[in-house]
This record gives sequence, C-alpha cells and structure tokens, in this order.
Amino acid sequence: MWADVIYVATLLFSVVIGFYYRQIDDPQVKKWMGTLIGFVVARFVSGKHILHLLFSTLINAIIITKLSPKVCHVVSICFSFFYLVIIFRLGEWVGLPTPPTHTNLILMIMTLKLSGLAFEVNSATNPAPGDPEGVSSEALKNVGFLDVFHYAFSYMGLLTGPYYRYRTYWDHIYRPLTKYVDGWPPTLYKLKLTGCFIILYFIMNTLYPSKYILTDEFAERTFLYKHLYMYPTFAVFRLRMYIGMTLAECACQMAGLGAYPKKCKPLQGLGPKDYKTIEALSATPEELKNEEFSFDTIHNMDVMKLETCQSVRTAMKAWNGCIQYWMGVYVYKRFPVKCLRTIVTLTLSAVWHGWAPGYFFCICQIPLFMLTDDIAMKFYNQSEENSLAKKAWYMLLWYEKTTCMAYLGVSFLLLGFRDTMHYYRVVYFSGHVVALLLYVTVLCLKPYVLKRTVESKDKEK
Repeated sequence: MWADVIYVATLLFSVVIGFYYRQIDDPQVKKWMGTLIGFVVARFVSGKHILHLLFSTLINAIIITKLSPKVCHVVSICFSFFYLVIIFRLGEWVGLPTPPTHTNLILMIMTLKLSGLAFEVNSATNPAPGDPEGVSSEALKNVGFLDVFHYAFSYMGLLTGPYYRYRTYWDHIYRPLTKYVDGWPPTLYKLKLTGCFIILYFIMNTLYPSKYILTDEFAERTFLYKHLYMYPTFAVFRLRMYIGMTLAECACQMAGLGAYPKKCKPLQGLGPKDYKTIEALSATPEELKNEEFSFDTIHNMDVMKLETCQSVRTAMKAWNGCIQYWMGVYVYKRFPVKCLRTIVTLTLSAVWHGWAPGYFFCICQIPLFMLTDDIAMKFYNQSEENSLAKKAWYMLLWYEKTTCMAYLGVSFLLLGFRDTMHYYRVVYFSGHVVALLLYVTVLCLKPYVLKRTVESKDKEK
C-alpha cells in the first residue's frame, strides 16, 4: 500500500512540475532541469539502487556513441535486456540486495528507451527514399555521451512510461512546438477521469479482491461464480493500470512532450508520420499559432478503444500502446525468422515484465485466442453495416476479447506457478475450453459463412 502511495504521489509531482518546466525557454537549461528532476525522483524511489540505473545508462552511452551504427543496436538491446533480466532481477542469487519495485519500473522503461535510441541511430544511416518519417532528422546527427543520460533520466515517463523516441524528446527541447500548445485542457480532462478510476478502483477492489481466488471458500463456490469472477477481478487490475498510465500521460502533456500538429499525423510511439511538415513549420514558427495539436505520440492507454473494441489484436495495441510500438518495430519487424516473430516478441515481452511464470502464462497464450479472432474478424468485416449478423459477430468477438484479457490476466495477477495452476484447476481450465470451442466453431463455419473474393474465384477457374 505504501509503495502505491509513493507511486501515485511521484506521478502527481511530475504533473505539477510541468507548469514550471514548460516555462523554460533556453534549451540547455530545459534539458538539464528535466534531467535533474528525473535524477531526484529516481534517487528518491531507488535510494542506493540508483547505481543500477546509472550503470545501465553509462554502458549504453558508450555503446551508442563509440560503436558503429551498424552494430550498436544489436549490442545495446542484448546488453540492456541481459542487465535487466539477469544482473538486476537475479542479483539476489549472488548476494546483491533486492532492488525496490519502483527501481524495476524505471529500469524497464530505460531498457526500451536506451536500446530504442540505438535502433534510431542505426535507422538514421539508411533512411527510406525521401525519408518522409524523418528517421535521419537533425536529432540523430550528433547524439553525444551526455545526451544519452539526458534522454534516459528525463523525468517525463521516467517511472512508468510512456515510451517515446529520442527524436520526440529532442523535438520538445529544440523545436518551438511546446510554445504553441496548452497541455492543461487535455490534462484536466484526464485528471477528472483518473479521479473516477480511483473511486471505482477502491469500490471494485473491496468487492472483488484477487487474493480471494486462492481461498478455500472460493474453491467451494459454484462453477459459474468462479468462472465469472475473473471479469471483475481483471477490471480492478485494468483500473489500476488506467490510473498509472493516465497520470504518466498527464506529466508528459504538462511538459509539452509529444505535442505535434494533427496535420503531421502523429502516431503512438512513432511521432509524426509526416516529419517533413514538422521541419517546415519549425522554420516558420509563427504558422504554428493556427495549428491544432495532438498528444497522440504519448497516448499510451486508449481506455475507450480498449473497452469497446471487439478484436484481441486491437486490444493489444490499445493496451500500453507505446510499448507495443517498440515491440512491433524493434523486435517483431526486425527478427529475421518470420515464422518465429510472434512467439519471440511475446516471449521477450514476458521476460521484460519479469521471470514470474504468470507473465509467460498470460502473454504467451494470447495466440490461442487469436486463432478465433483472425477468422471471426473476417466474418465481421464482410457483414453488411447495421445488420443483425454484424452485431452478432461483434458481440461474439467482444466476448472473446474480454474473456482473453480476463482469463489470462488472472495469471498476470497471481504470478506464481502454483497459484496460477490452482486457479486453472479450480475453474476447470474454462478459459482454454472457451478459446478452443470458439475456434472449432468458426473453423467449421468458415466454408459456409466466409465469402470468397473475386481473386480466389478466378484462381479456381
């Protein structure tokens, strides 16, 4: 409980300090102030364990600035994950003191940021023709040793994300974007939402505590009660995540980080898809006065989409979206063996969260539900708008998505192997049964329901 209080208080401090941080005009002062605040926060929540953060950043700074851009990304990601999952998390096996939970959160996001910076440096050496996304922008021209430290320890997103590229950080320091955007209106809206989330969290957590699942009383309940209990239990976890992620986004908004004109098509994690327009507007900053800005770049948790979408894949992208961007761009798309991309990405995501078996049970079993998702989405997309069939497929897909998140999410909450297997046995592996039954059903319906395309008909002829 005390750790949660520190967590929320630190995030609120990061939101409030943004009022003053945004008023700094000098780029150098702004850069150092953001780093100083971040260092103080890291020292406060980590104590002497801040040495882990400093050492990881130091080695990555050497890798990024001294090694060839052709190999620095491979060396950086290997070192960063080795240090996080072996040295940091298993250090107690050789007598090292156990780090605080908050230090783990900081090192998790630093692992992505630092290795992500190495990937940015690598990409800048071989941009696409015309470089529309600006992968070789001015931000990547001369990344210095201290720049790596500034990026790693900047207080925005330090504790819990969101992940943002080095270029996004550089833009908010050196480009005149933050002068023409007011982060308070969207922040006030999200703070109100957070207040509602907190109230709902306390109510739901009181009524449906996750630890109740492990009690003898729960085991004696009816099957239907035990099966349905996962839905409110995971709702409690979602509310907890919404609170942390929303406050983290508010901290970035108040600092002006991730603010881009909508016409530049900013995307989660990436930033502007049309970076040429950003460069042109930066040369004539007076034109920024008439632009409509967006914080989509650092919009990490799309609550509305997550709750209403009917696809497992869509839900994955809406959940911690900036992290999903990192996993997709730097792991999935770059892994050389295509048939192994999905399992490697999911496994690395599980390892990034921790060694607890519950992380692997949760994340690595998602493809089981995707089997149904991929086929049923085709049924849904081919149905006529507002038809009964389309509504029926929507409800079926939404049920499958919600069951996937709730059932697998319980293992994410319990974490331990014995606890997770105890829960599965108590509910008779009902989530697995639902996933398999749905898959068999849509597979049998596929020849009769799925409409063939014109191309497939022509091939048969």
